[in-house]
Amino acid sequence: MYLRRYDKLCRSLTIIEMPTGWNSTKLTTIELVLDKFESLQKERWMFRGQSQCYNNLLPSIDRLFLHGKPREYMLSLEAKSIKLFQDNVKFFAAKGEEAALTSEIVALMVLRHYGVPTRLIDWSSSPWVAVYFAICDHDESDCEIWTFDNSSYAAKGKEQWRKWPQTTIDGSGDADKFDYTLRTAFLEEDQPDWFVCLFYGTDNFPRQNAQSGSYSLTSRFGMDHADSIRDLLKDQSSFHRYIIPSSLKSTLRQIIRATYNICRELLFPDSAGAAETVKMFVYNK
Repeated sequence: MYLRRYDKLCRSLTIIEMPTGWNSTKLTTIELVLDKFESLQKERWMFRGQSQCYNNLLPSIDRLFLHGKPREYMLSLEAKSIKLFQDNVKFFAAKGEEAALTSEIVALMVLRHYGVPTRLIDWSSSPWVAVYFAICDHDESDCEIWTFDNSSYAAKGKEQWRKWPQTTIDGSGDADKFDYTLRTAFLEEDQPDWFVCLFYGTDNFPRQNAQSGSYSLTSRFGMDHADSIRDLLKDQSSFHRYIIPSSLKSTLRQIIRATYNICRELLFPDSAGAAETVKMFVYNK
């Protein structure tokens, strides 16, 4: 029985070489999707789901007409977004948003969660959250889930700070003194091509907590984070892209809701999220 099941799963795999250097696997059955992500969940990988196969991890601020704009211009947009947000939210900031009043990077994290274009890419330590975002809409399109080994990133990431000591708080290059304010990301002069994955350390940011969220950031604008991850980790066994056919989306939505308690209502546990859910299900059918 188990040999037949293994043979069936193997026949369902389609390996594709991505232009970016990522290997891709098409998961063509419900059984294969569940088995793969239950396995990866135990291995400390990070996950990102995209509801169509975009074949890249380009941040929202770098898409469409903003892609390729000069760094100075992009920094000005970023700074205006942060200042306007901080000037307004100071009157009613929830406890989990208070750090955004004094931290540029936390402000960008909060803005990203509320749909403002930023340099950040969202990730989750839960494969089921990523699966939800991959299958939540665009039922006519195949979707993709990008993954990387967080343990490999933790080791390789430190090599960057030794290489570029200006990223440490005292300029020593000591990886244990990494500057978590990410000051160099906001300087006008072009920066070394570093990549970082981090999260907002609070128990009071409901969306991030519900989504087991983290964020990746590059020092430069216009960077495909898939390229950055590939160049940093190098070993192809530590990053991978999975494709889920459109035909599985509807069934998977039912399964992950029933089995893993993953649904839109619980991933956006605030008034803004509830209102958006109403708009989607009542008026955008």
